[in-house]
Amino acid sequence: MTIDFRRHRESRKKLRAAIRGGTLGLLDIGTSKIACLILKFAEGNRKSSRSEHLQDTKRLAYRVVGVATKKSRGIKSGEVVVADEVEKSIRSVVQQAQKMAATTIDDVLICFSGGSPVSKNLFGELKLETPIVETRDIGALLSKYDFGTASSKREILHAMPINFTLDDKTGLIDPCGLAGQTLGLDVNLMTVDQNALDNITQCFNRCQLGLAGAVFAPYASARSSLVEDELKLGSACVDMGSGSTGVSIFLNHQMVFGSTVKFGGEHITSDIMQAFKISFEEAERIKTLHGGVVITNLDDRDLIELSSGDKAEGVLNYDRPFVSRSELISVIRPRLEEILEEVDSQLDLGGFDHLPSKRIVFTGGGSQLPGFYELATDLFGSRVRIGRPMRIQGLPQALHGSQFSAIIGLAIEASYPQDEVWDFDMPFRAGATERFRLAVNWFKENW
Repeated sequence: MTIDFRRHRESRKKLRAAIRGGTLGLLDIGTSKIACLILKFAEGNRKSSRSEHLQDTKRLAYRVVGVATKKSRGIKSGEVVVADEVEKSIRSVVQQAQKMAATTIDDVLICFSGGSPVSKNLFGELKLETPIVETRDIGALLSKYDFGTASSKREILHAMPINFTLDDKTGLIDPCGLAGQTLGLDVNLMTVDQNALDNITQCFNRCQLGLAGAVFAPYASARSSLVEDELKLGSACVDMGSGSTGVSIFLNHQMVFGSTVKFGGEHITSDIMQAFKISFEEAERIKTLHGGVVITNLDDRDLIELSSGDKAEGVLNYDRPFVSRSELISVIRPRLEEILEEVDSQLDLGGFDHLPSKRIVFTGGGSQLPGFYELATDLFGSRVRIGRPMRIQGLPQALHGSQFSAIIGLAIEASYPQDEVWDFDMPFRAGATERFRLAVNWFKENW
C-alpha cells in the first residue's frame, strides 16, 4: 500500500510557516492537565530555505513568551471522550497564553499519549545507480517501503529514519556523499488509532487552530529528559503520567521503540478513593501531600486527617477522620509495582536488553513520590535515575518540574526537529486509480 503522506506534509508546511512567522503554539494534551506554551523565534533564525528538509531550520533560538496550564476535562487515558469539554479547555488555555504573550497564534504543535500506539521497525535496501550516495537515493529507497497499515483504522504518527547502512557499514546518520553500492535504512514506524487522532484534530479545527504536527508525548518527554550520552548509547525514558505511562527507547539519538502502559497516577488515586471511601479529589490531595512508596517505622503513627468536606461534594466516609501513612503507602505501592512490571514487559518487547547503556530514566509526576527511586532500583537495578527536563529560556521555574517534561520536549522538537520519512522527496508510484483521481483534480482546478 503506497502512501503519499499528504496530511503529514501539510502539517510540516504549517510548522515551517509558523517558524518563519516567528511564533508557534505548543500544547500537551494530558489526562490531568492541558499545558500551552507560545514560542517566539529569534529574528535571525527565520530564514526560509529552498530545501524542504526540516534540517535547514534546526537549532533555532527561541524563548517562551506565553504560558498557561489548565485542568483537563473530557480526556481519559490521553484520548478525547467529551469533545465539547476538550474544546473549551483548549480555548481557555490558549487564550490565557496569548494574553501573557500579547500575541495570537494560528498553528500549534501538539503531543498526546493516547490512541494505543504501536511501534515497529522496517528495513529496506536499494542498489545505487551512482557510486556516491545522493539525497535522491534516500527518497528512492523510501519509495520502496510498504508504509500501509494493516488496518484502515490506524494512522501513522511517526515514521523516523533511525539507521542507515552502506554495504557493510552500519550506524550511519547521514550517508550522503559517501561511496558505496547498496544503501539500506531502518525506519521506526509508529501508528495510533485513527479515531483517537481524528477526535483531537477535530477539537483543534473547531478552535480554528491549524495543526502543525502531532508528536508521541513519551518521545517528547525523552527529548527533554535524556542527556547526550543516554541518547547516543541507548536508554529508555519512562513518563509516569496521569492516565497512562509512556515508554520510549532511544539509540544513536533516534527513537527505536515507543509504547504506553494503560495505568498511571489517576489509577493510584482511584485505588486510594476506593480503599478509604473518600472522594477522588480528597484521594488526590492526600496522595500528593502524604503519599510514598516505602513504609518506615514512624508511618504507623503518622496520621493523615481526611477532609470532611460537604455532603454535596460526594464525600463517602464520615466515620473515619484519619488514616495512617503506612495504610496509604500500602495502597499506593502495589499499583506502582504493577505499573513497573508492565513497563518491564514493554522494555523487553522493545529489545532494551540489547542496548549498550541500558539506562532507564523516569520522569513525570508519578516518579516524584517519596521512595519511588528505591522501588525502581529494587526492580531494575542501579541503571535507574530520576530525570528532570532541561531548562528553556523564558519558562518559569515552577514549570521546570518533571510533570512538564512533554511540553518542554515539544519545544525542543519544534526548534530542533528530527527527520521523518515525509521530509524526503519520494518518487510517487501512483496506480491507475490514483492517476485518474489526480487528473480529475487537475481539471477541476484549471477549468
